[in-house]
Amino acid sequence: MIKTIYILMSFLSISFSQEDSSKIEQNFPNNVIDSTNNFFVENDLFETLLSEAKMFYAEAIISDLISDTLNAMYGFDNVFKALAQLEEISENDELDKLKYQQMLTAVIEYYDNKVVSIDHSKTGFSTAVFKEKVDNYIYSQNLEDLVNVEETVEFIEGHVPITYNKKVQSVISYYKKQGKSYIQHWLNREQKFKEIMLPILKEEGVPLELFYIPMIESGLRTDAKSFASAVGPWQFIESTGKAYGLKKTFYIDERRDFEKSTRSAARYLKHLYDIFDDWYLAFAAYNGGETRINRHLNCKQCGYPKGELSFWDLHRLPKETQNYVPSLMAIIFISKNPEKYGFNVNPDPAYKWEIKEITKSVKIDDIEKCSGINKKTLLEYNPEILREYIPVEKGNTYKFRMPLDYNPKFDSLFALIEETDSDEVVFKKHRVRKGESLWSIAIKYGSTITAICEVNKLNRNKPIRIGKVITIPTGSYKSPPKKIYYTVKKGDTLSEIAVKYRTSVSKIKRWNGLRNNLIYPGKKLVIHR
Repeated sequence: MIKTIYILMSFLSISFSQEDSSKIEQNFPNNVIDSTNNFFVENDLFETLLSEAKMFYAEAIISDLISDTLNAMYGFDNVFKALAQLEEISENDELDKLKYQQMLTAVIEYYDNKVVSIDHSKTGFSTAVFKEKVDNYIYSQNLEDLVNVEETVEFIEGHVPITYNKKVQSVISYYKKQGKSYIQHWLNREQKFKEIMLPILKEEGVPLELFYIPMIESGLRTDAKSFASAVGPWQFIESTGKAYGLKKTFYIDERRDFEKSTRSAARYLKHLYDIFDDWYLAFAAYNGGETRINRHLNCKQCGYPKGELSFWDLHRLPKETQNYVPSLMAIIFISKNPEKYGFNVNPDPAYKWEIKEITKSVKIDDIEKCSGINKKTLLEYNPEILREYIPVEKGNTYKFRMPLDYNPKFDSLFALIEETDSDEVVFKKHRVRKGESLWSIAIKYGSTITAICEVNKLNRNKPIRIGKVITIPTGSYKSPPKKIYYTVKKGDTLSEIAVKYRTSVSKIKRWNGLRNNLIYPGKKLVIHR
């Protein structure tokens, strides 16, 4: 417990001396903020989100130290989501940028080096953590120290220009040393994904060099997840994935599908190239957003030279976006000649499959029994499946990738399998074990405490009996909406109220028509549960 308190106090005490703050304020450009009012609104939002992020981080550490893995993972997931929002808000404020970076560094340091209950190398966040470490390394380097590095650019018609310069050299240096184990895994996966992705890129009429984007985005991991909840080998956020035809439901997430996501990424990148007429700017927009790149290209206050700007001219982009193209160039150089850079590639076995058209809703367990292929392998070939269940609407089919070494009697055996009712997936049975709470059980199954109590007629304020079998509603279950009316007390803040009712400040403001975070004693707030 003493260790816990020490860690939390150390983190939560992140602050700035008056001297540091003054130094930042002196160098703070007056043109960054449009108006005093906007500044205070944004600043208030930043501090609110920062407090929430610290609270999630504290909960994650405590859960980790007592080996409550599920709650620890949930806590870190929320921390990373909050940090993604903080990065956006802090873009135009140097002091907020510093606070955000200190917070991010502290979280990653703990997650990567001190966490005890989570095997971070097996989580979807592992590549995101590595990318952040690469970005911080490059950002801290004095490129003037790199001697004998002359810039060269290889131009081949129909291909992306390949640039070698000091920044690319710096990334290669990191990949060869600190990042070697990561890059080795990427190179081992490369060939089997090339066989899948290159034909799709060729069909879509884009340069084949685009293949290296999912290498630096995800390490070619279908389960990769960014701090901003981008998912899959090409790291689509949900809205962009939907815009380019990738379906996401409770059961399926096509952002993880290595074929469909590749086709969508090719079309999205082609769209970005049509806008910027420059592949490097298109890559930067893929990472940092089309709007952000346009804003920087047209920023009169940024001090950029007049006339046409290239990616290498945009020095005020977030560090991740600044390092995006150099990272891409670095992996291209290493991939083309791995031995030169100290890598010995041992290619992973290629994916070989046959498409089976599934005409009824079934569990993966049923396919495993009929095919003789273990569940883990089946899900590796079909990574878009989230719940070990394939929902098939009447009259439709699901194209399932079946490894070629399946049982030749599969079709006849599968025909005997009865269709699985969705309720068998939506509702799970769970026997309560020692140390479990309604909260930890809800997290485990992706449910809510309210829904569990409602279905099982439980009192959320009373402990649950060890050994009791309860029904867990998941998936498509919809709990009837309930309203709570909360009367604001002296000293209350929206952030504290949000934590108490496990919601967010933004939702409370939306439910109650609040324009800012100011509340006063006696005010009645509507809380939806």
